[in-house]
Amino acid sequence: MKICHALVALASLSLMVSASATSLKLSPDVDVLVIDGKQMSGAILKGADSLELDGGQHQILFQVSKNVSSVTQQTPMLYHSPALIVTFNAKSNRSVSFVLPKLSNDNETSQFSQQMNYQLVDEQGRQIPTQRDVLNRFNRGHAADAEKLMMTYNLSGARAAVPSFAKGSTDKQSALATDVTSQISVVYLHPLWTRLAANAGFERLLLWLKLPDNQERTS
Repeated sequence: MKICHALVALASLSLMVSASATSLKLSPDVDVLVIDGKQMSGAILKGADSLELDGGQHQILFQVSKNVSSVTQQTPMLYHSPALIVTFNAKSNRSVSFVLPKLSNDNETSQFSQQMNYQLVDEQGRQIPTQRDVLNRFNRGHAADAEKLMMTYNLSGARAAVPSFAKGSTDKQSALATDVTSQISVVYLHPLWTRLAANAGFERLLLWLKLPDNQERTS
């Protein structure tokens, strides 16, 4: 009987958590580098269609990478955009998606690099208000430095900065690097479990399951 009650309670908590989550839809042309100050590894994103975020403020560092035609080369050229920063509030959005302009030749990619004319849209295709910037110091050959660069950026007061996503000193960040990577893997690969674990109702459910049946009847 206790197991049945537990399953019902767990299902209810799952529905509550899912209702507050926002899915960031991933695009094959968008390389997500850092989310909310946390570096994204290829192992986390490989094969994923989306990432689960909460309904609050978020910041993404990303690059657009795409094969395009070139007037100077016979074979397609791999275009990499500047490292782009976008800050937005997911609020009540169920999903957030990137919408890119047409990028098929040198002229279009050059225009995109200058104008940053992409959009973030919700599940109904409505444009989401954003703050945008470019991380000029980013070097794709040193992508591992992206998190440190974003920490510096978020403390700079720039237009798309979010100070709360900065992690403190570089020394402290280096000391916690292994632990941070582990936390990111859990948060983004198993978002439902981590959200449940943070829920006070879920904690009470676990304590109730630990009670012996005779103690439960007397309480």
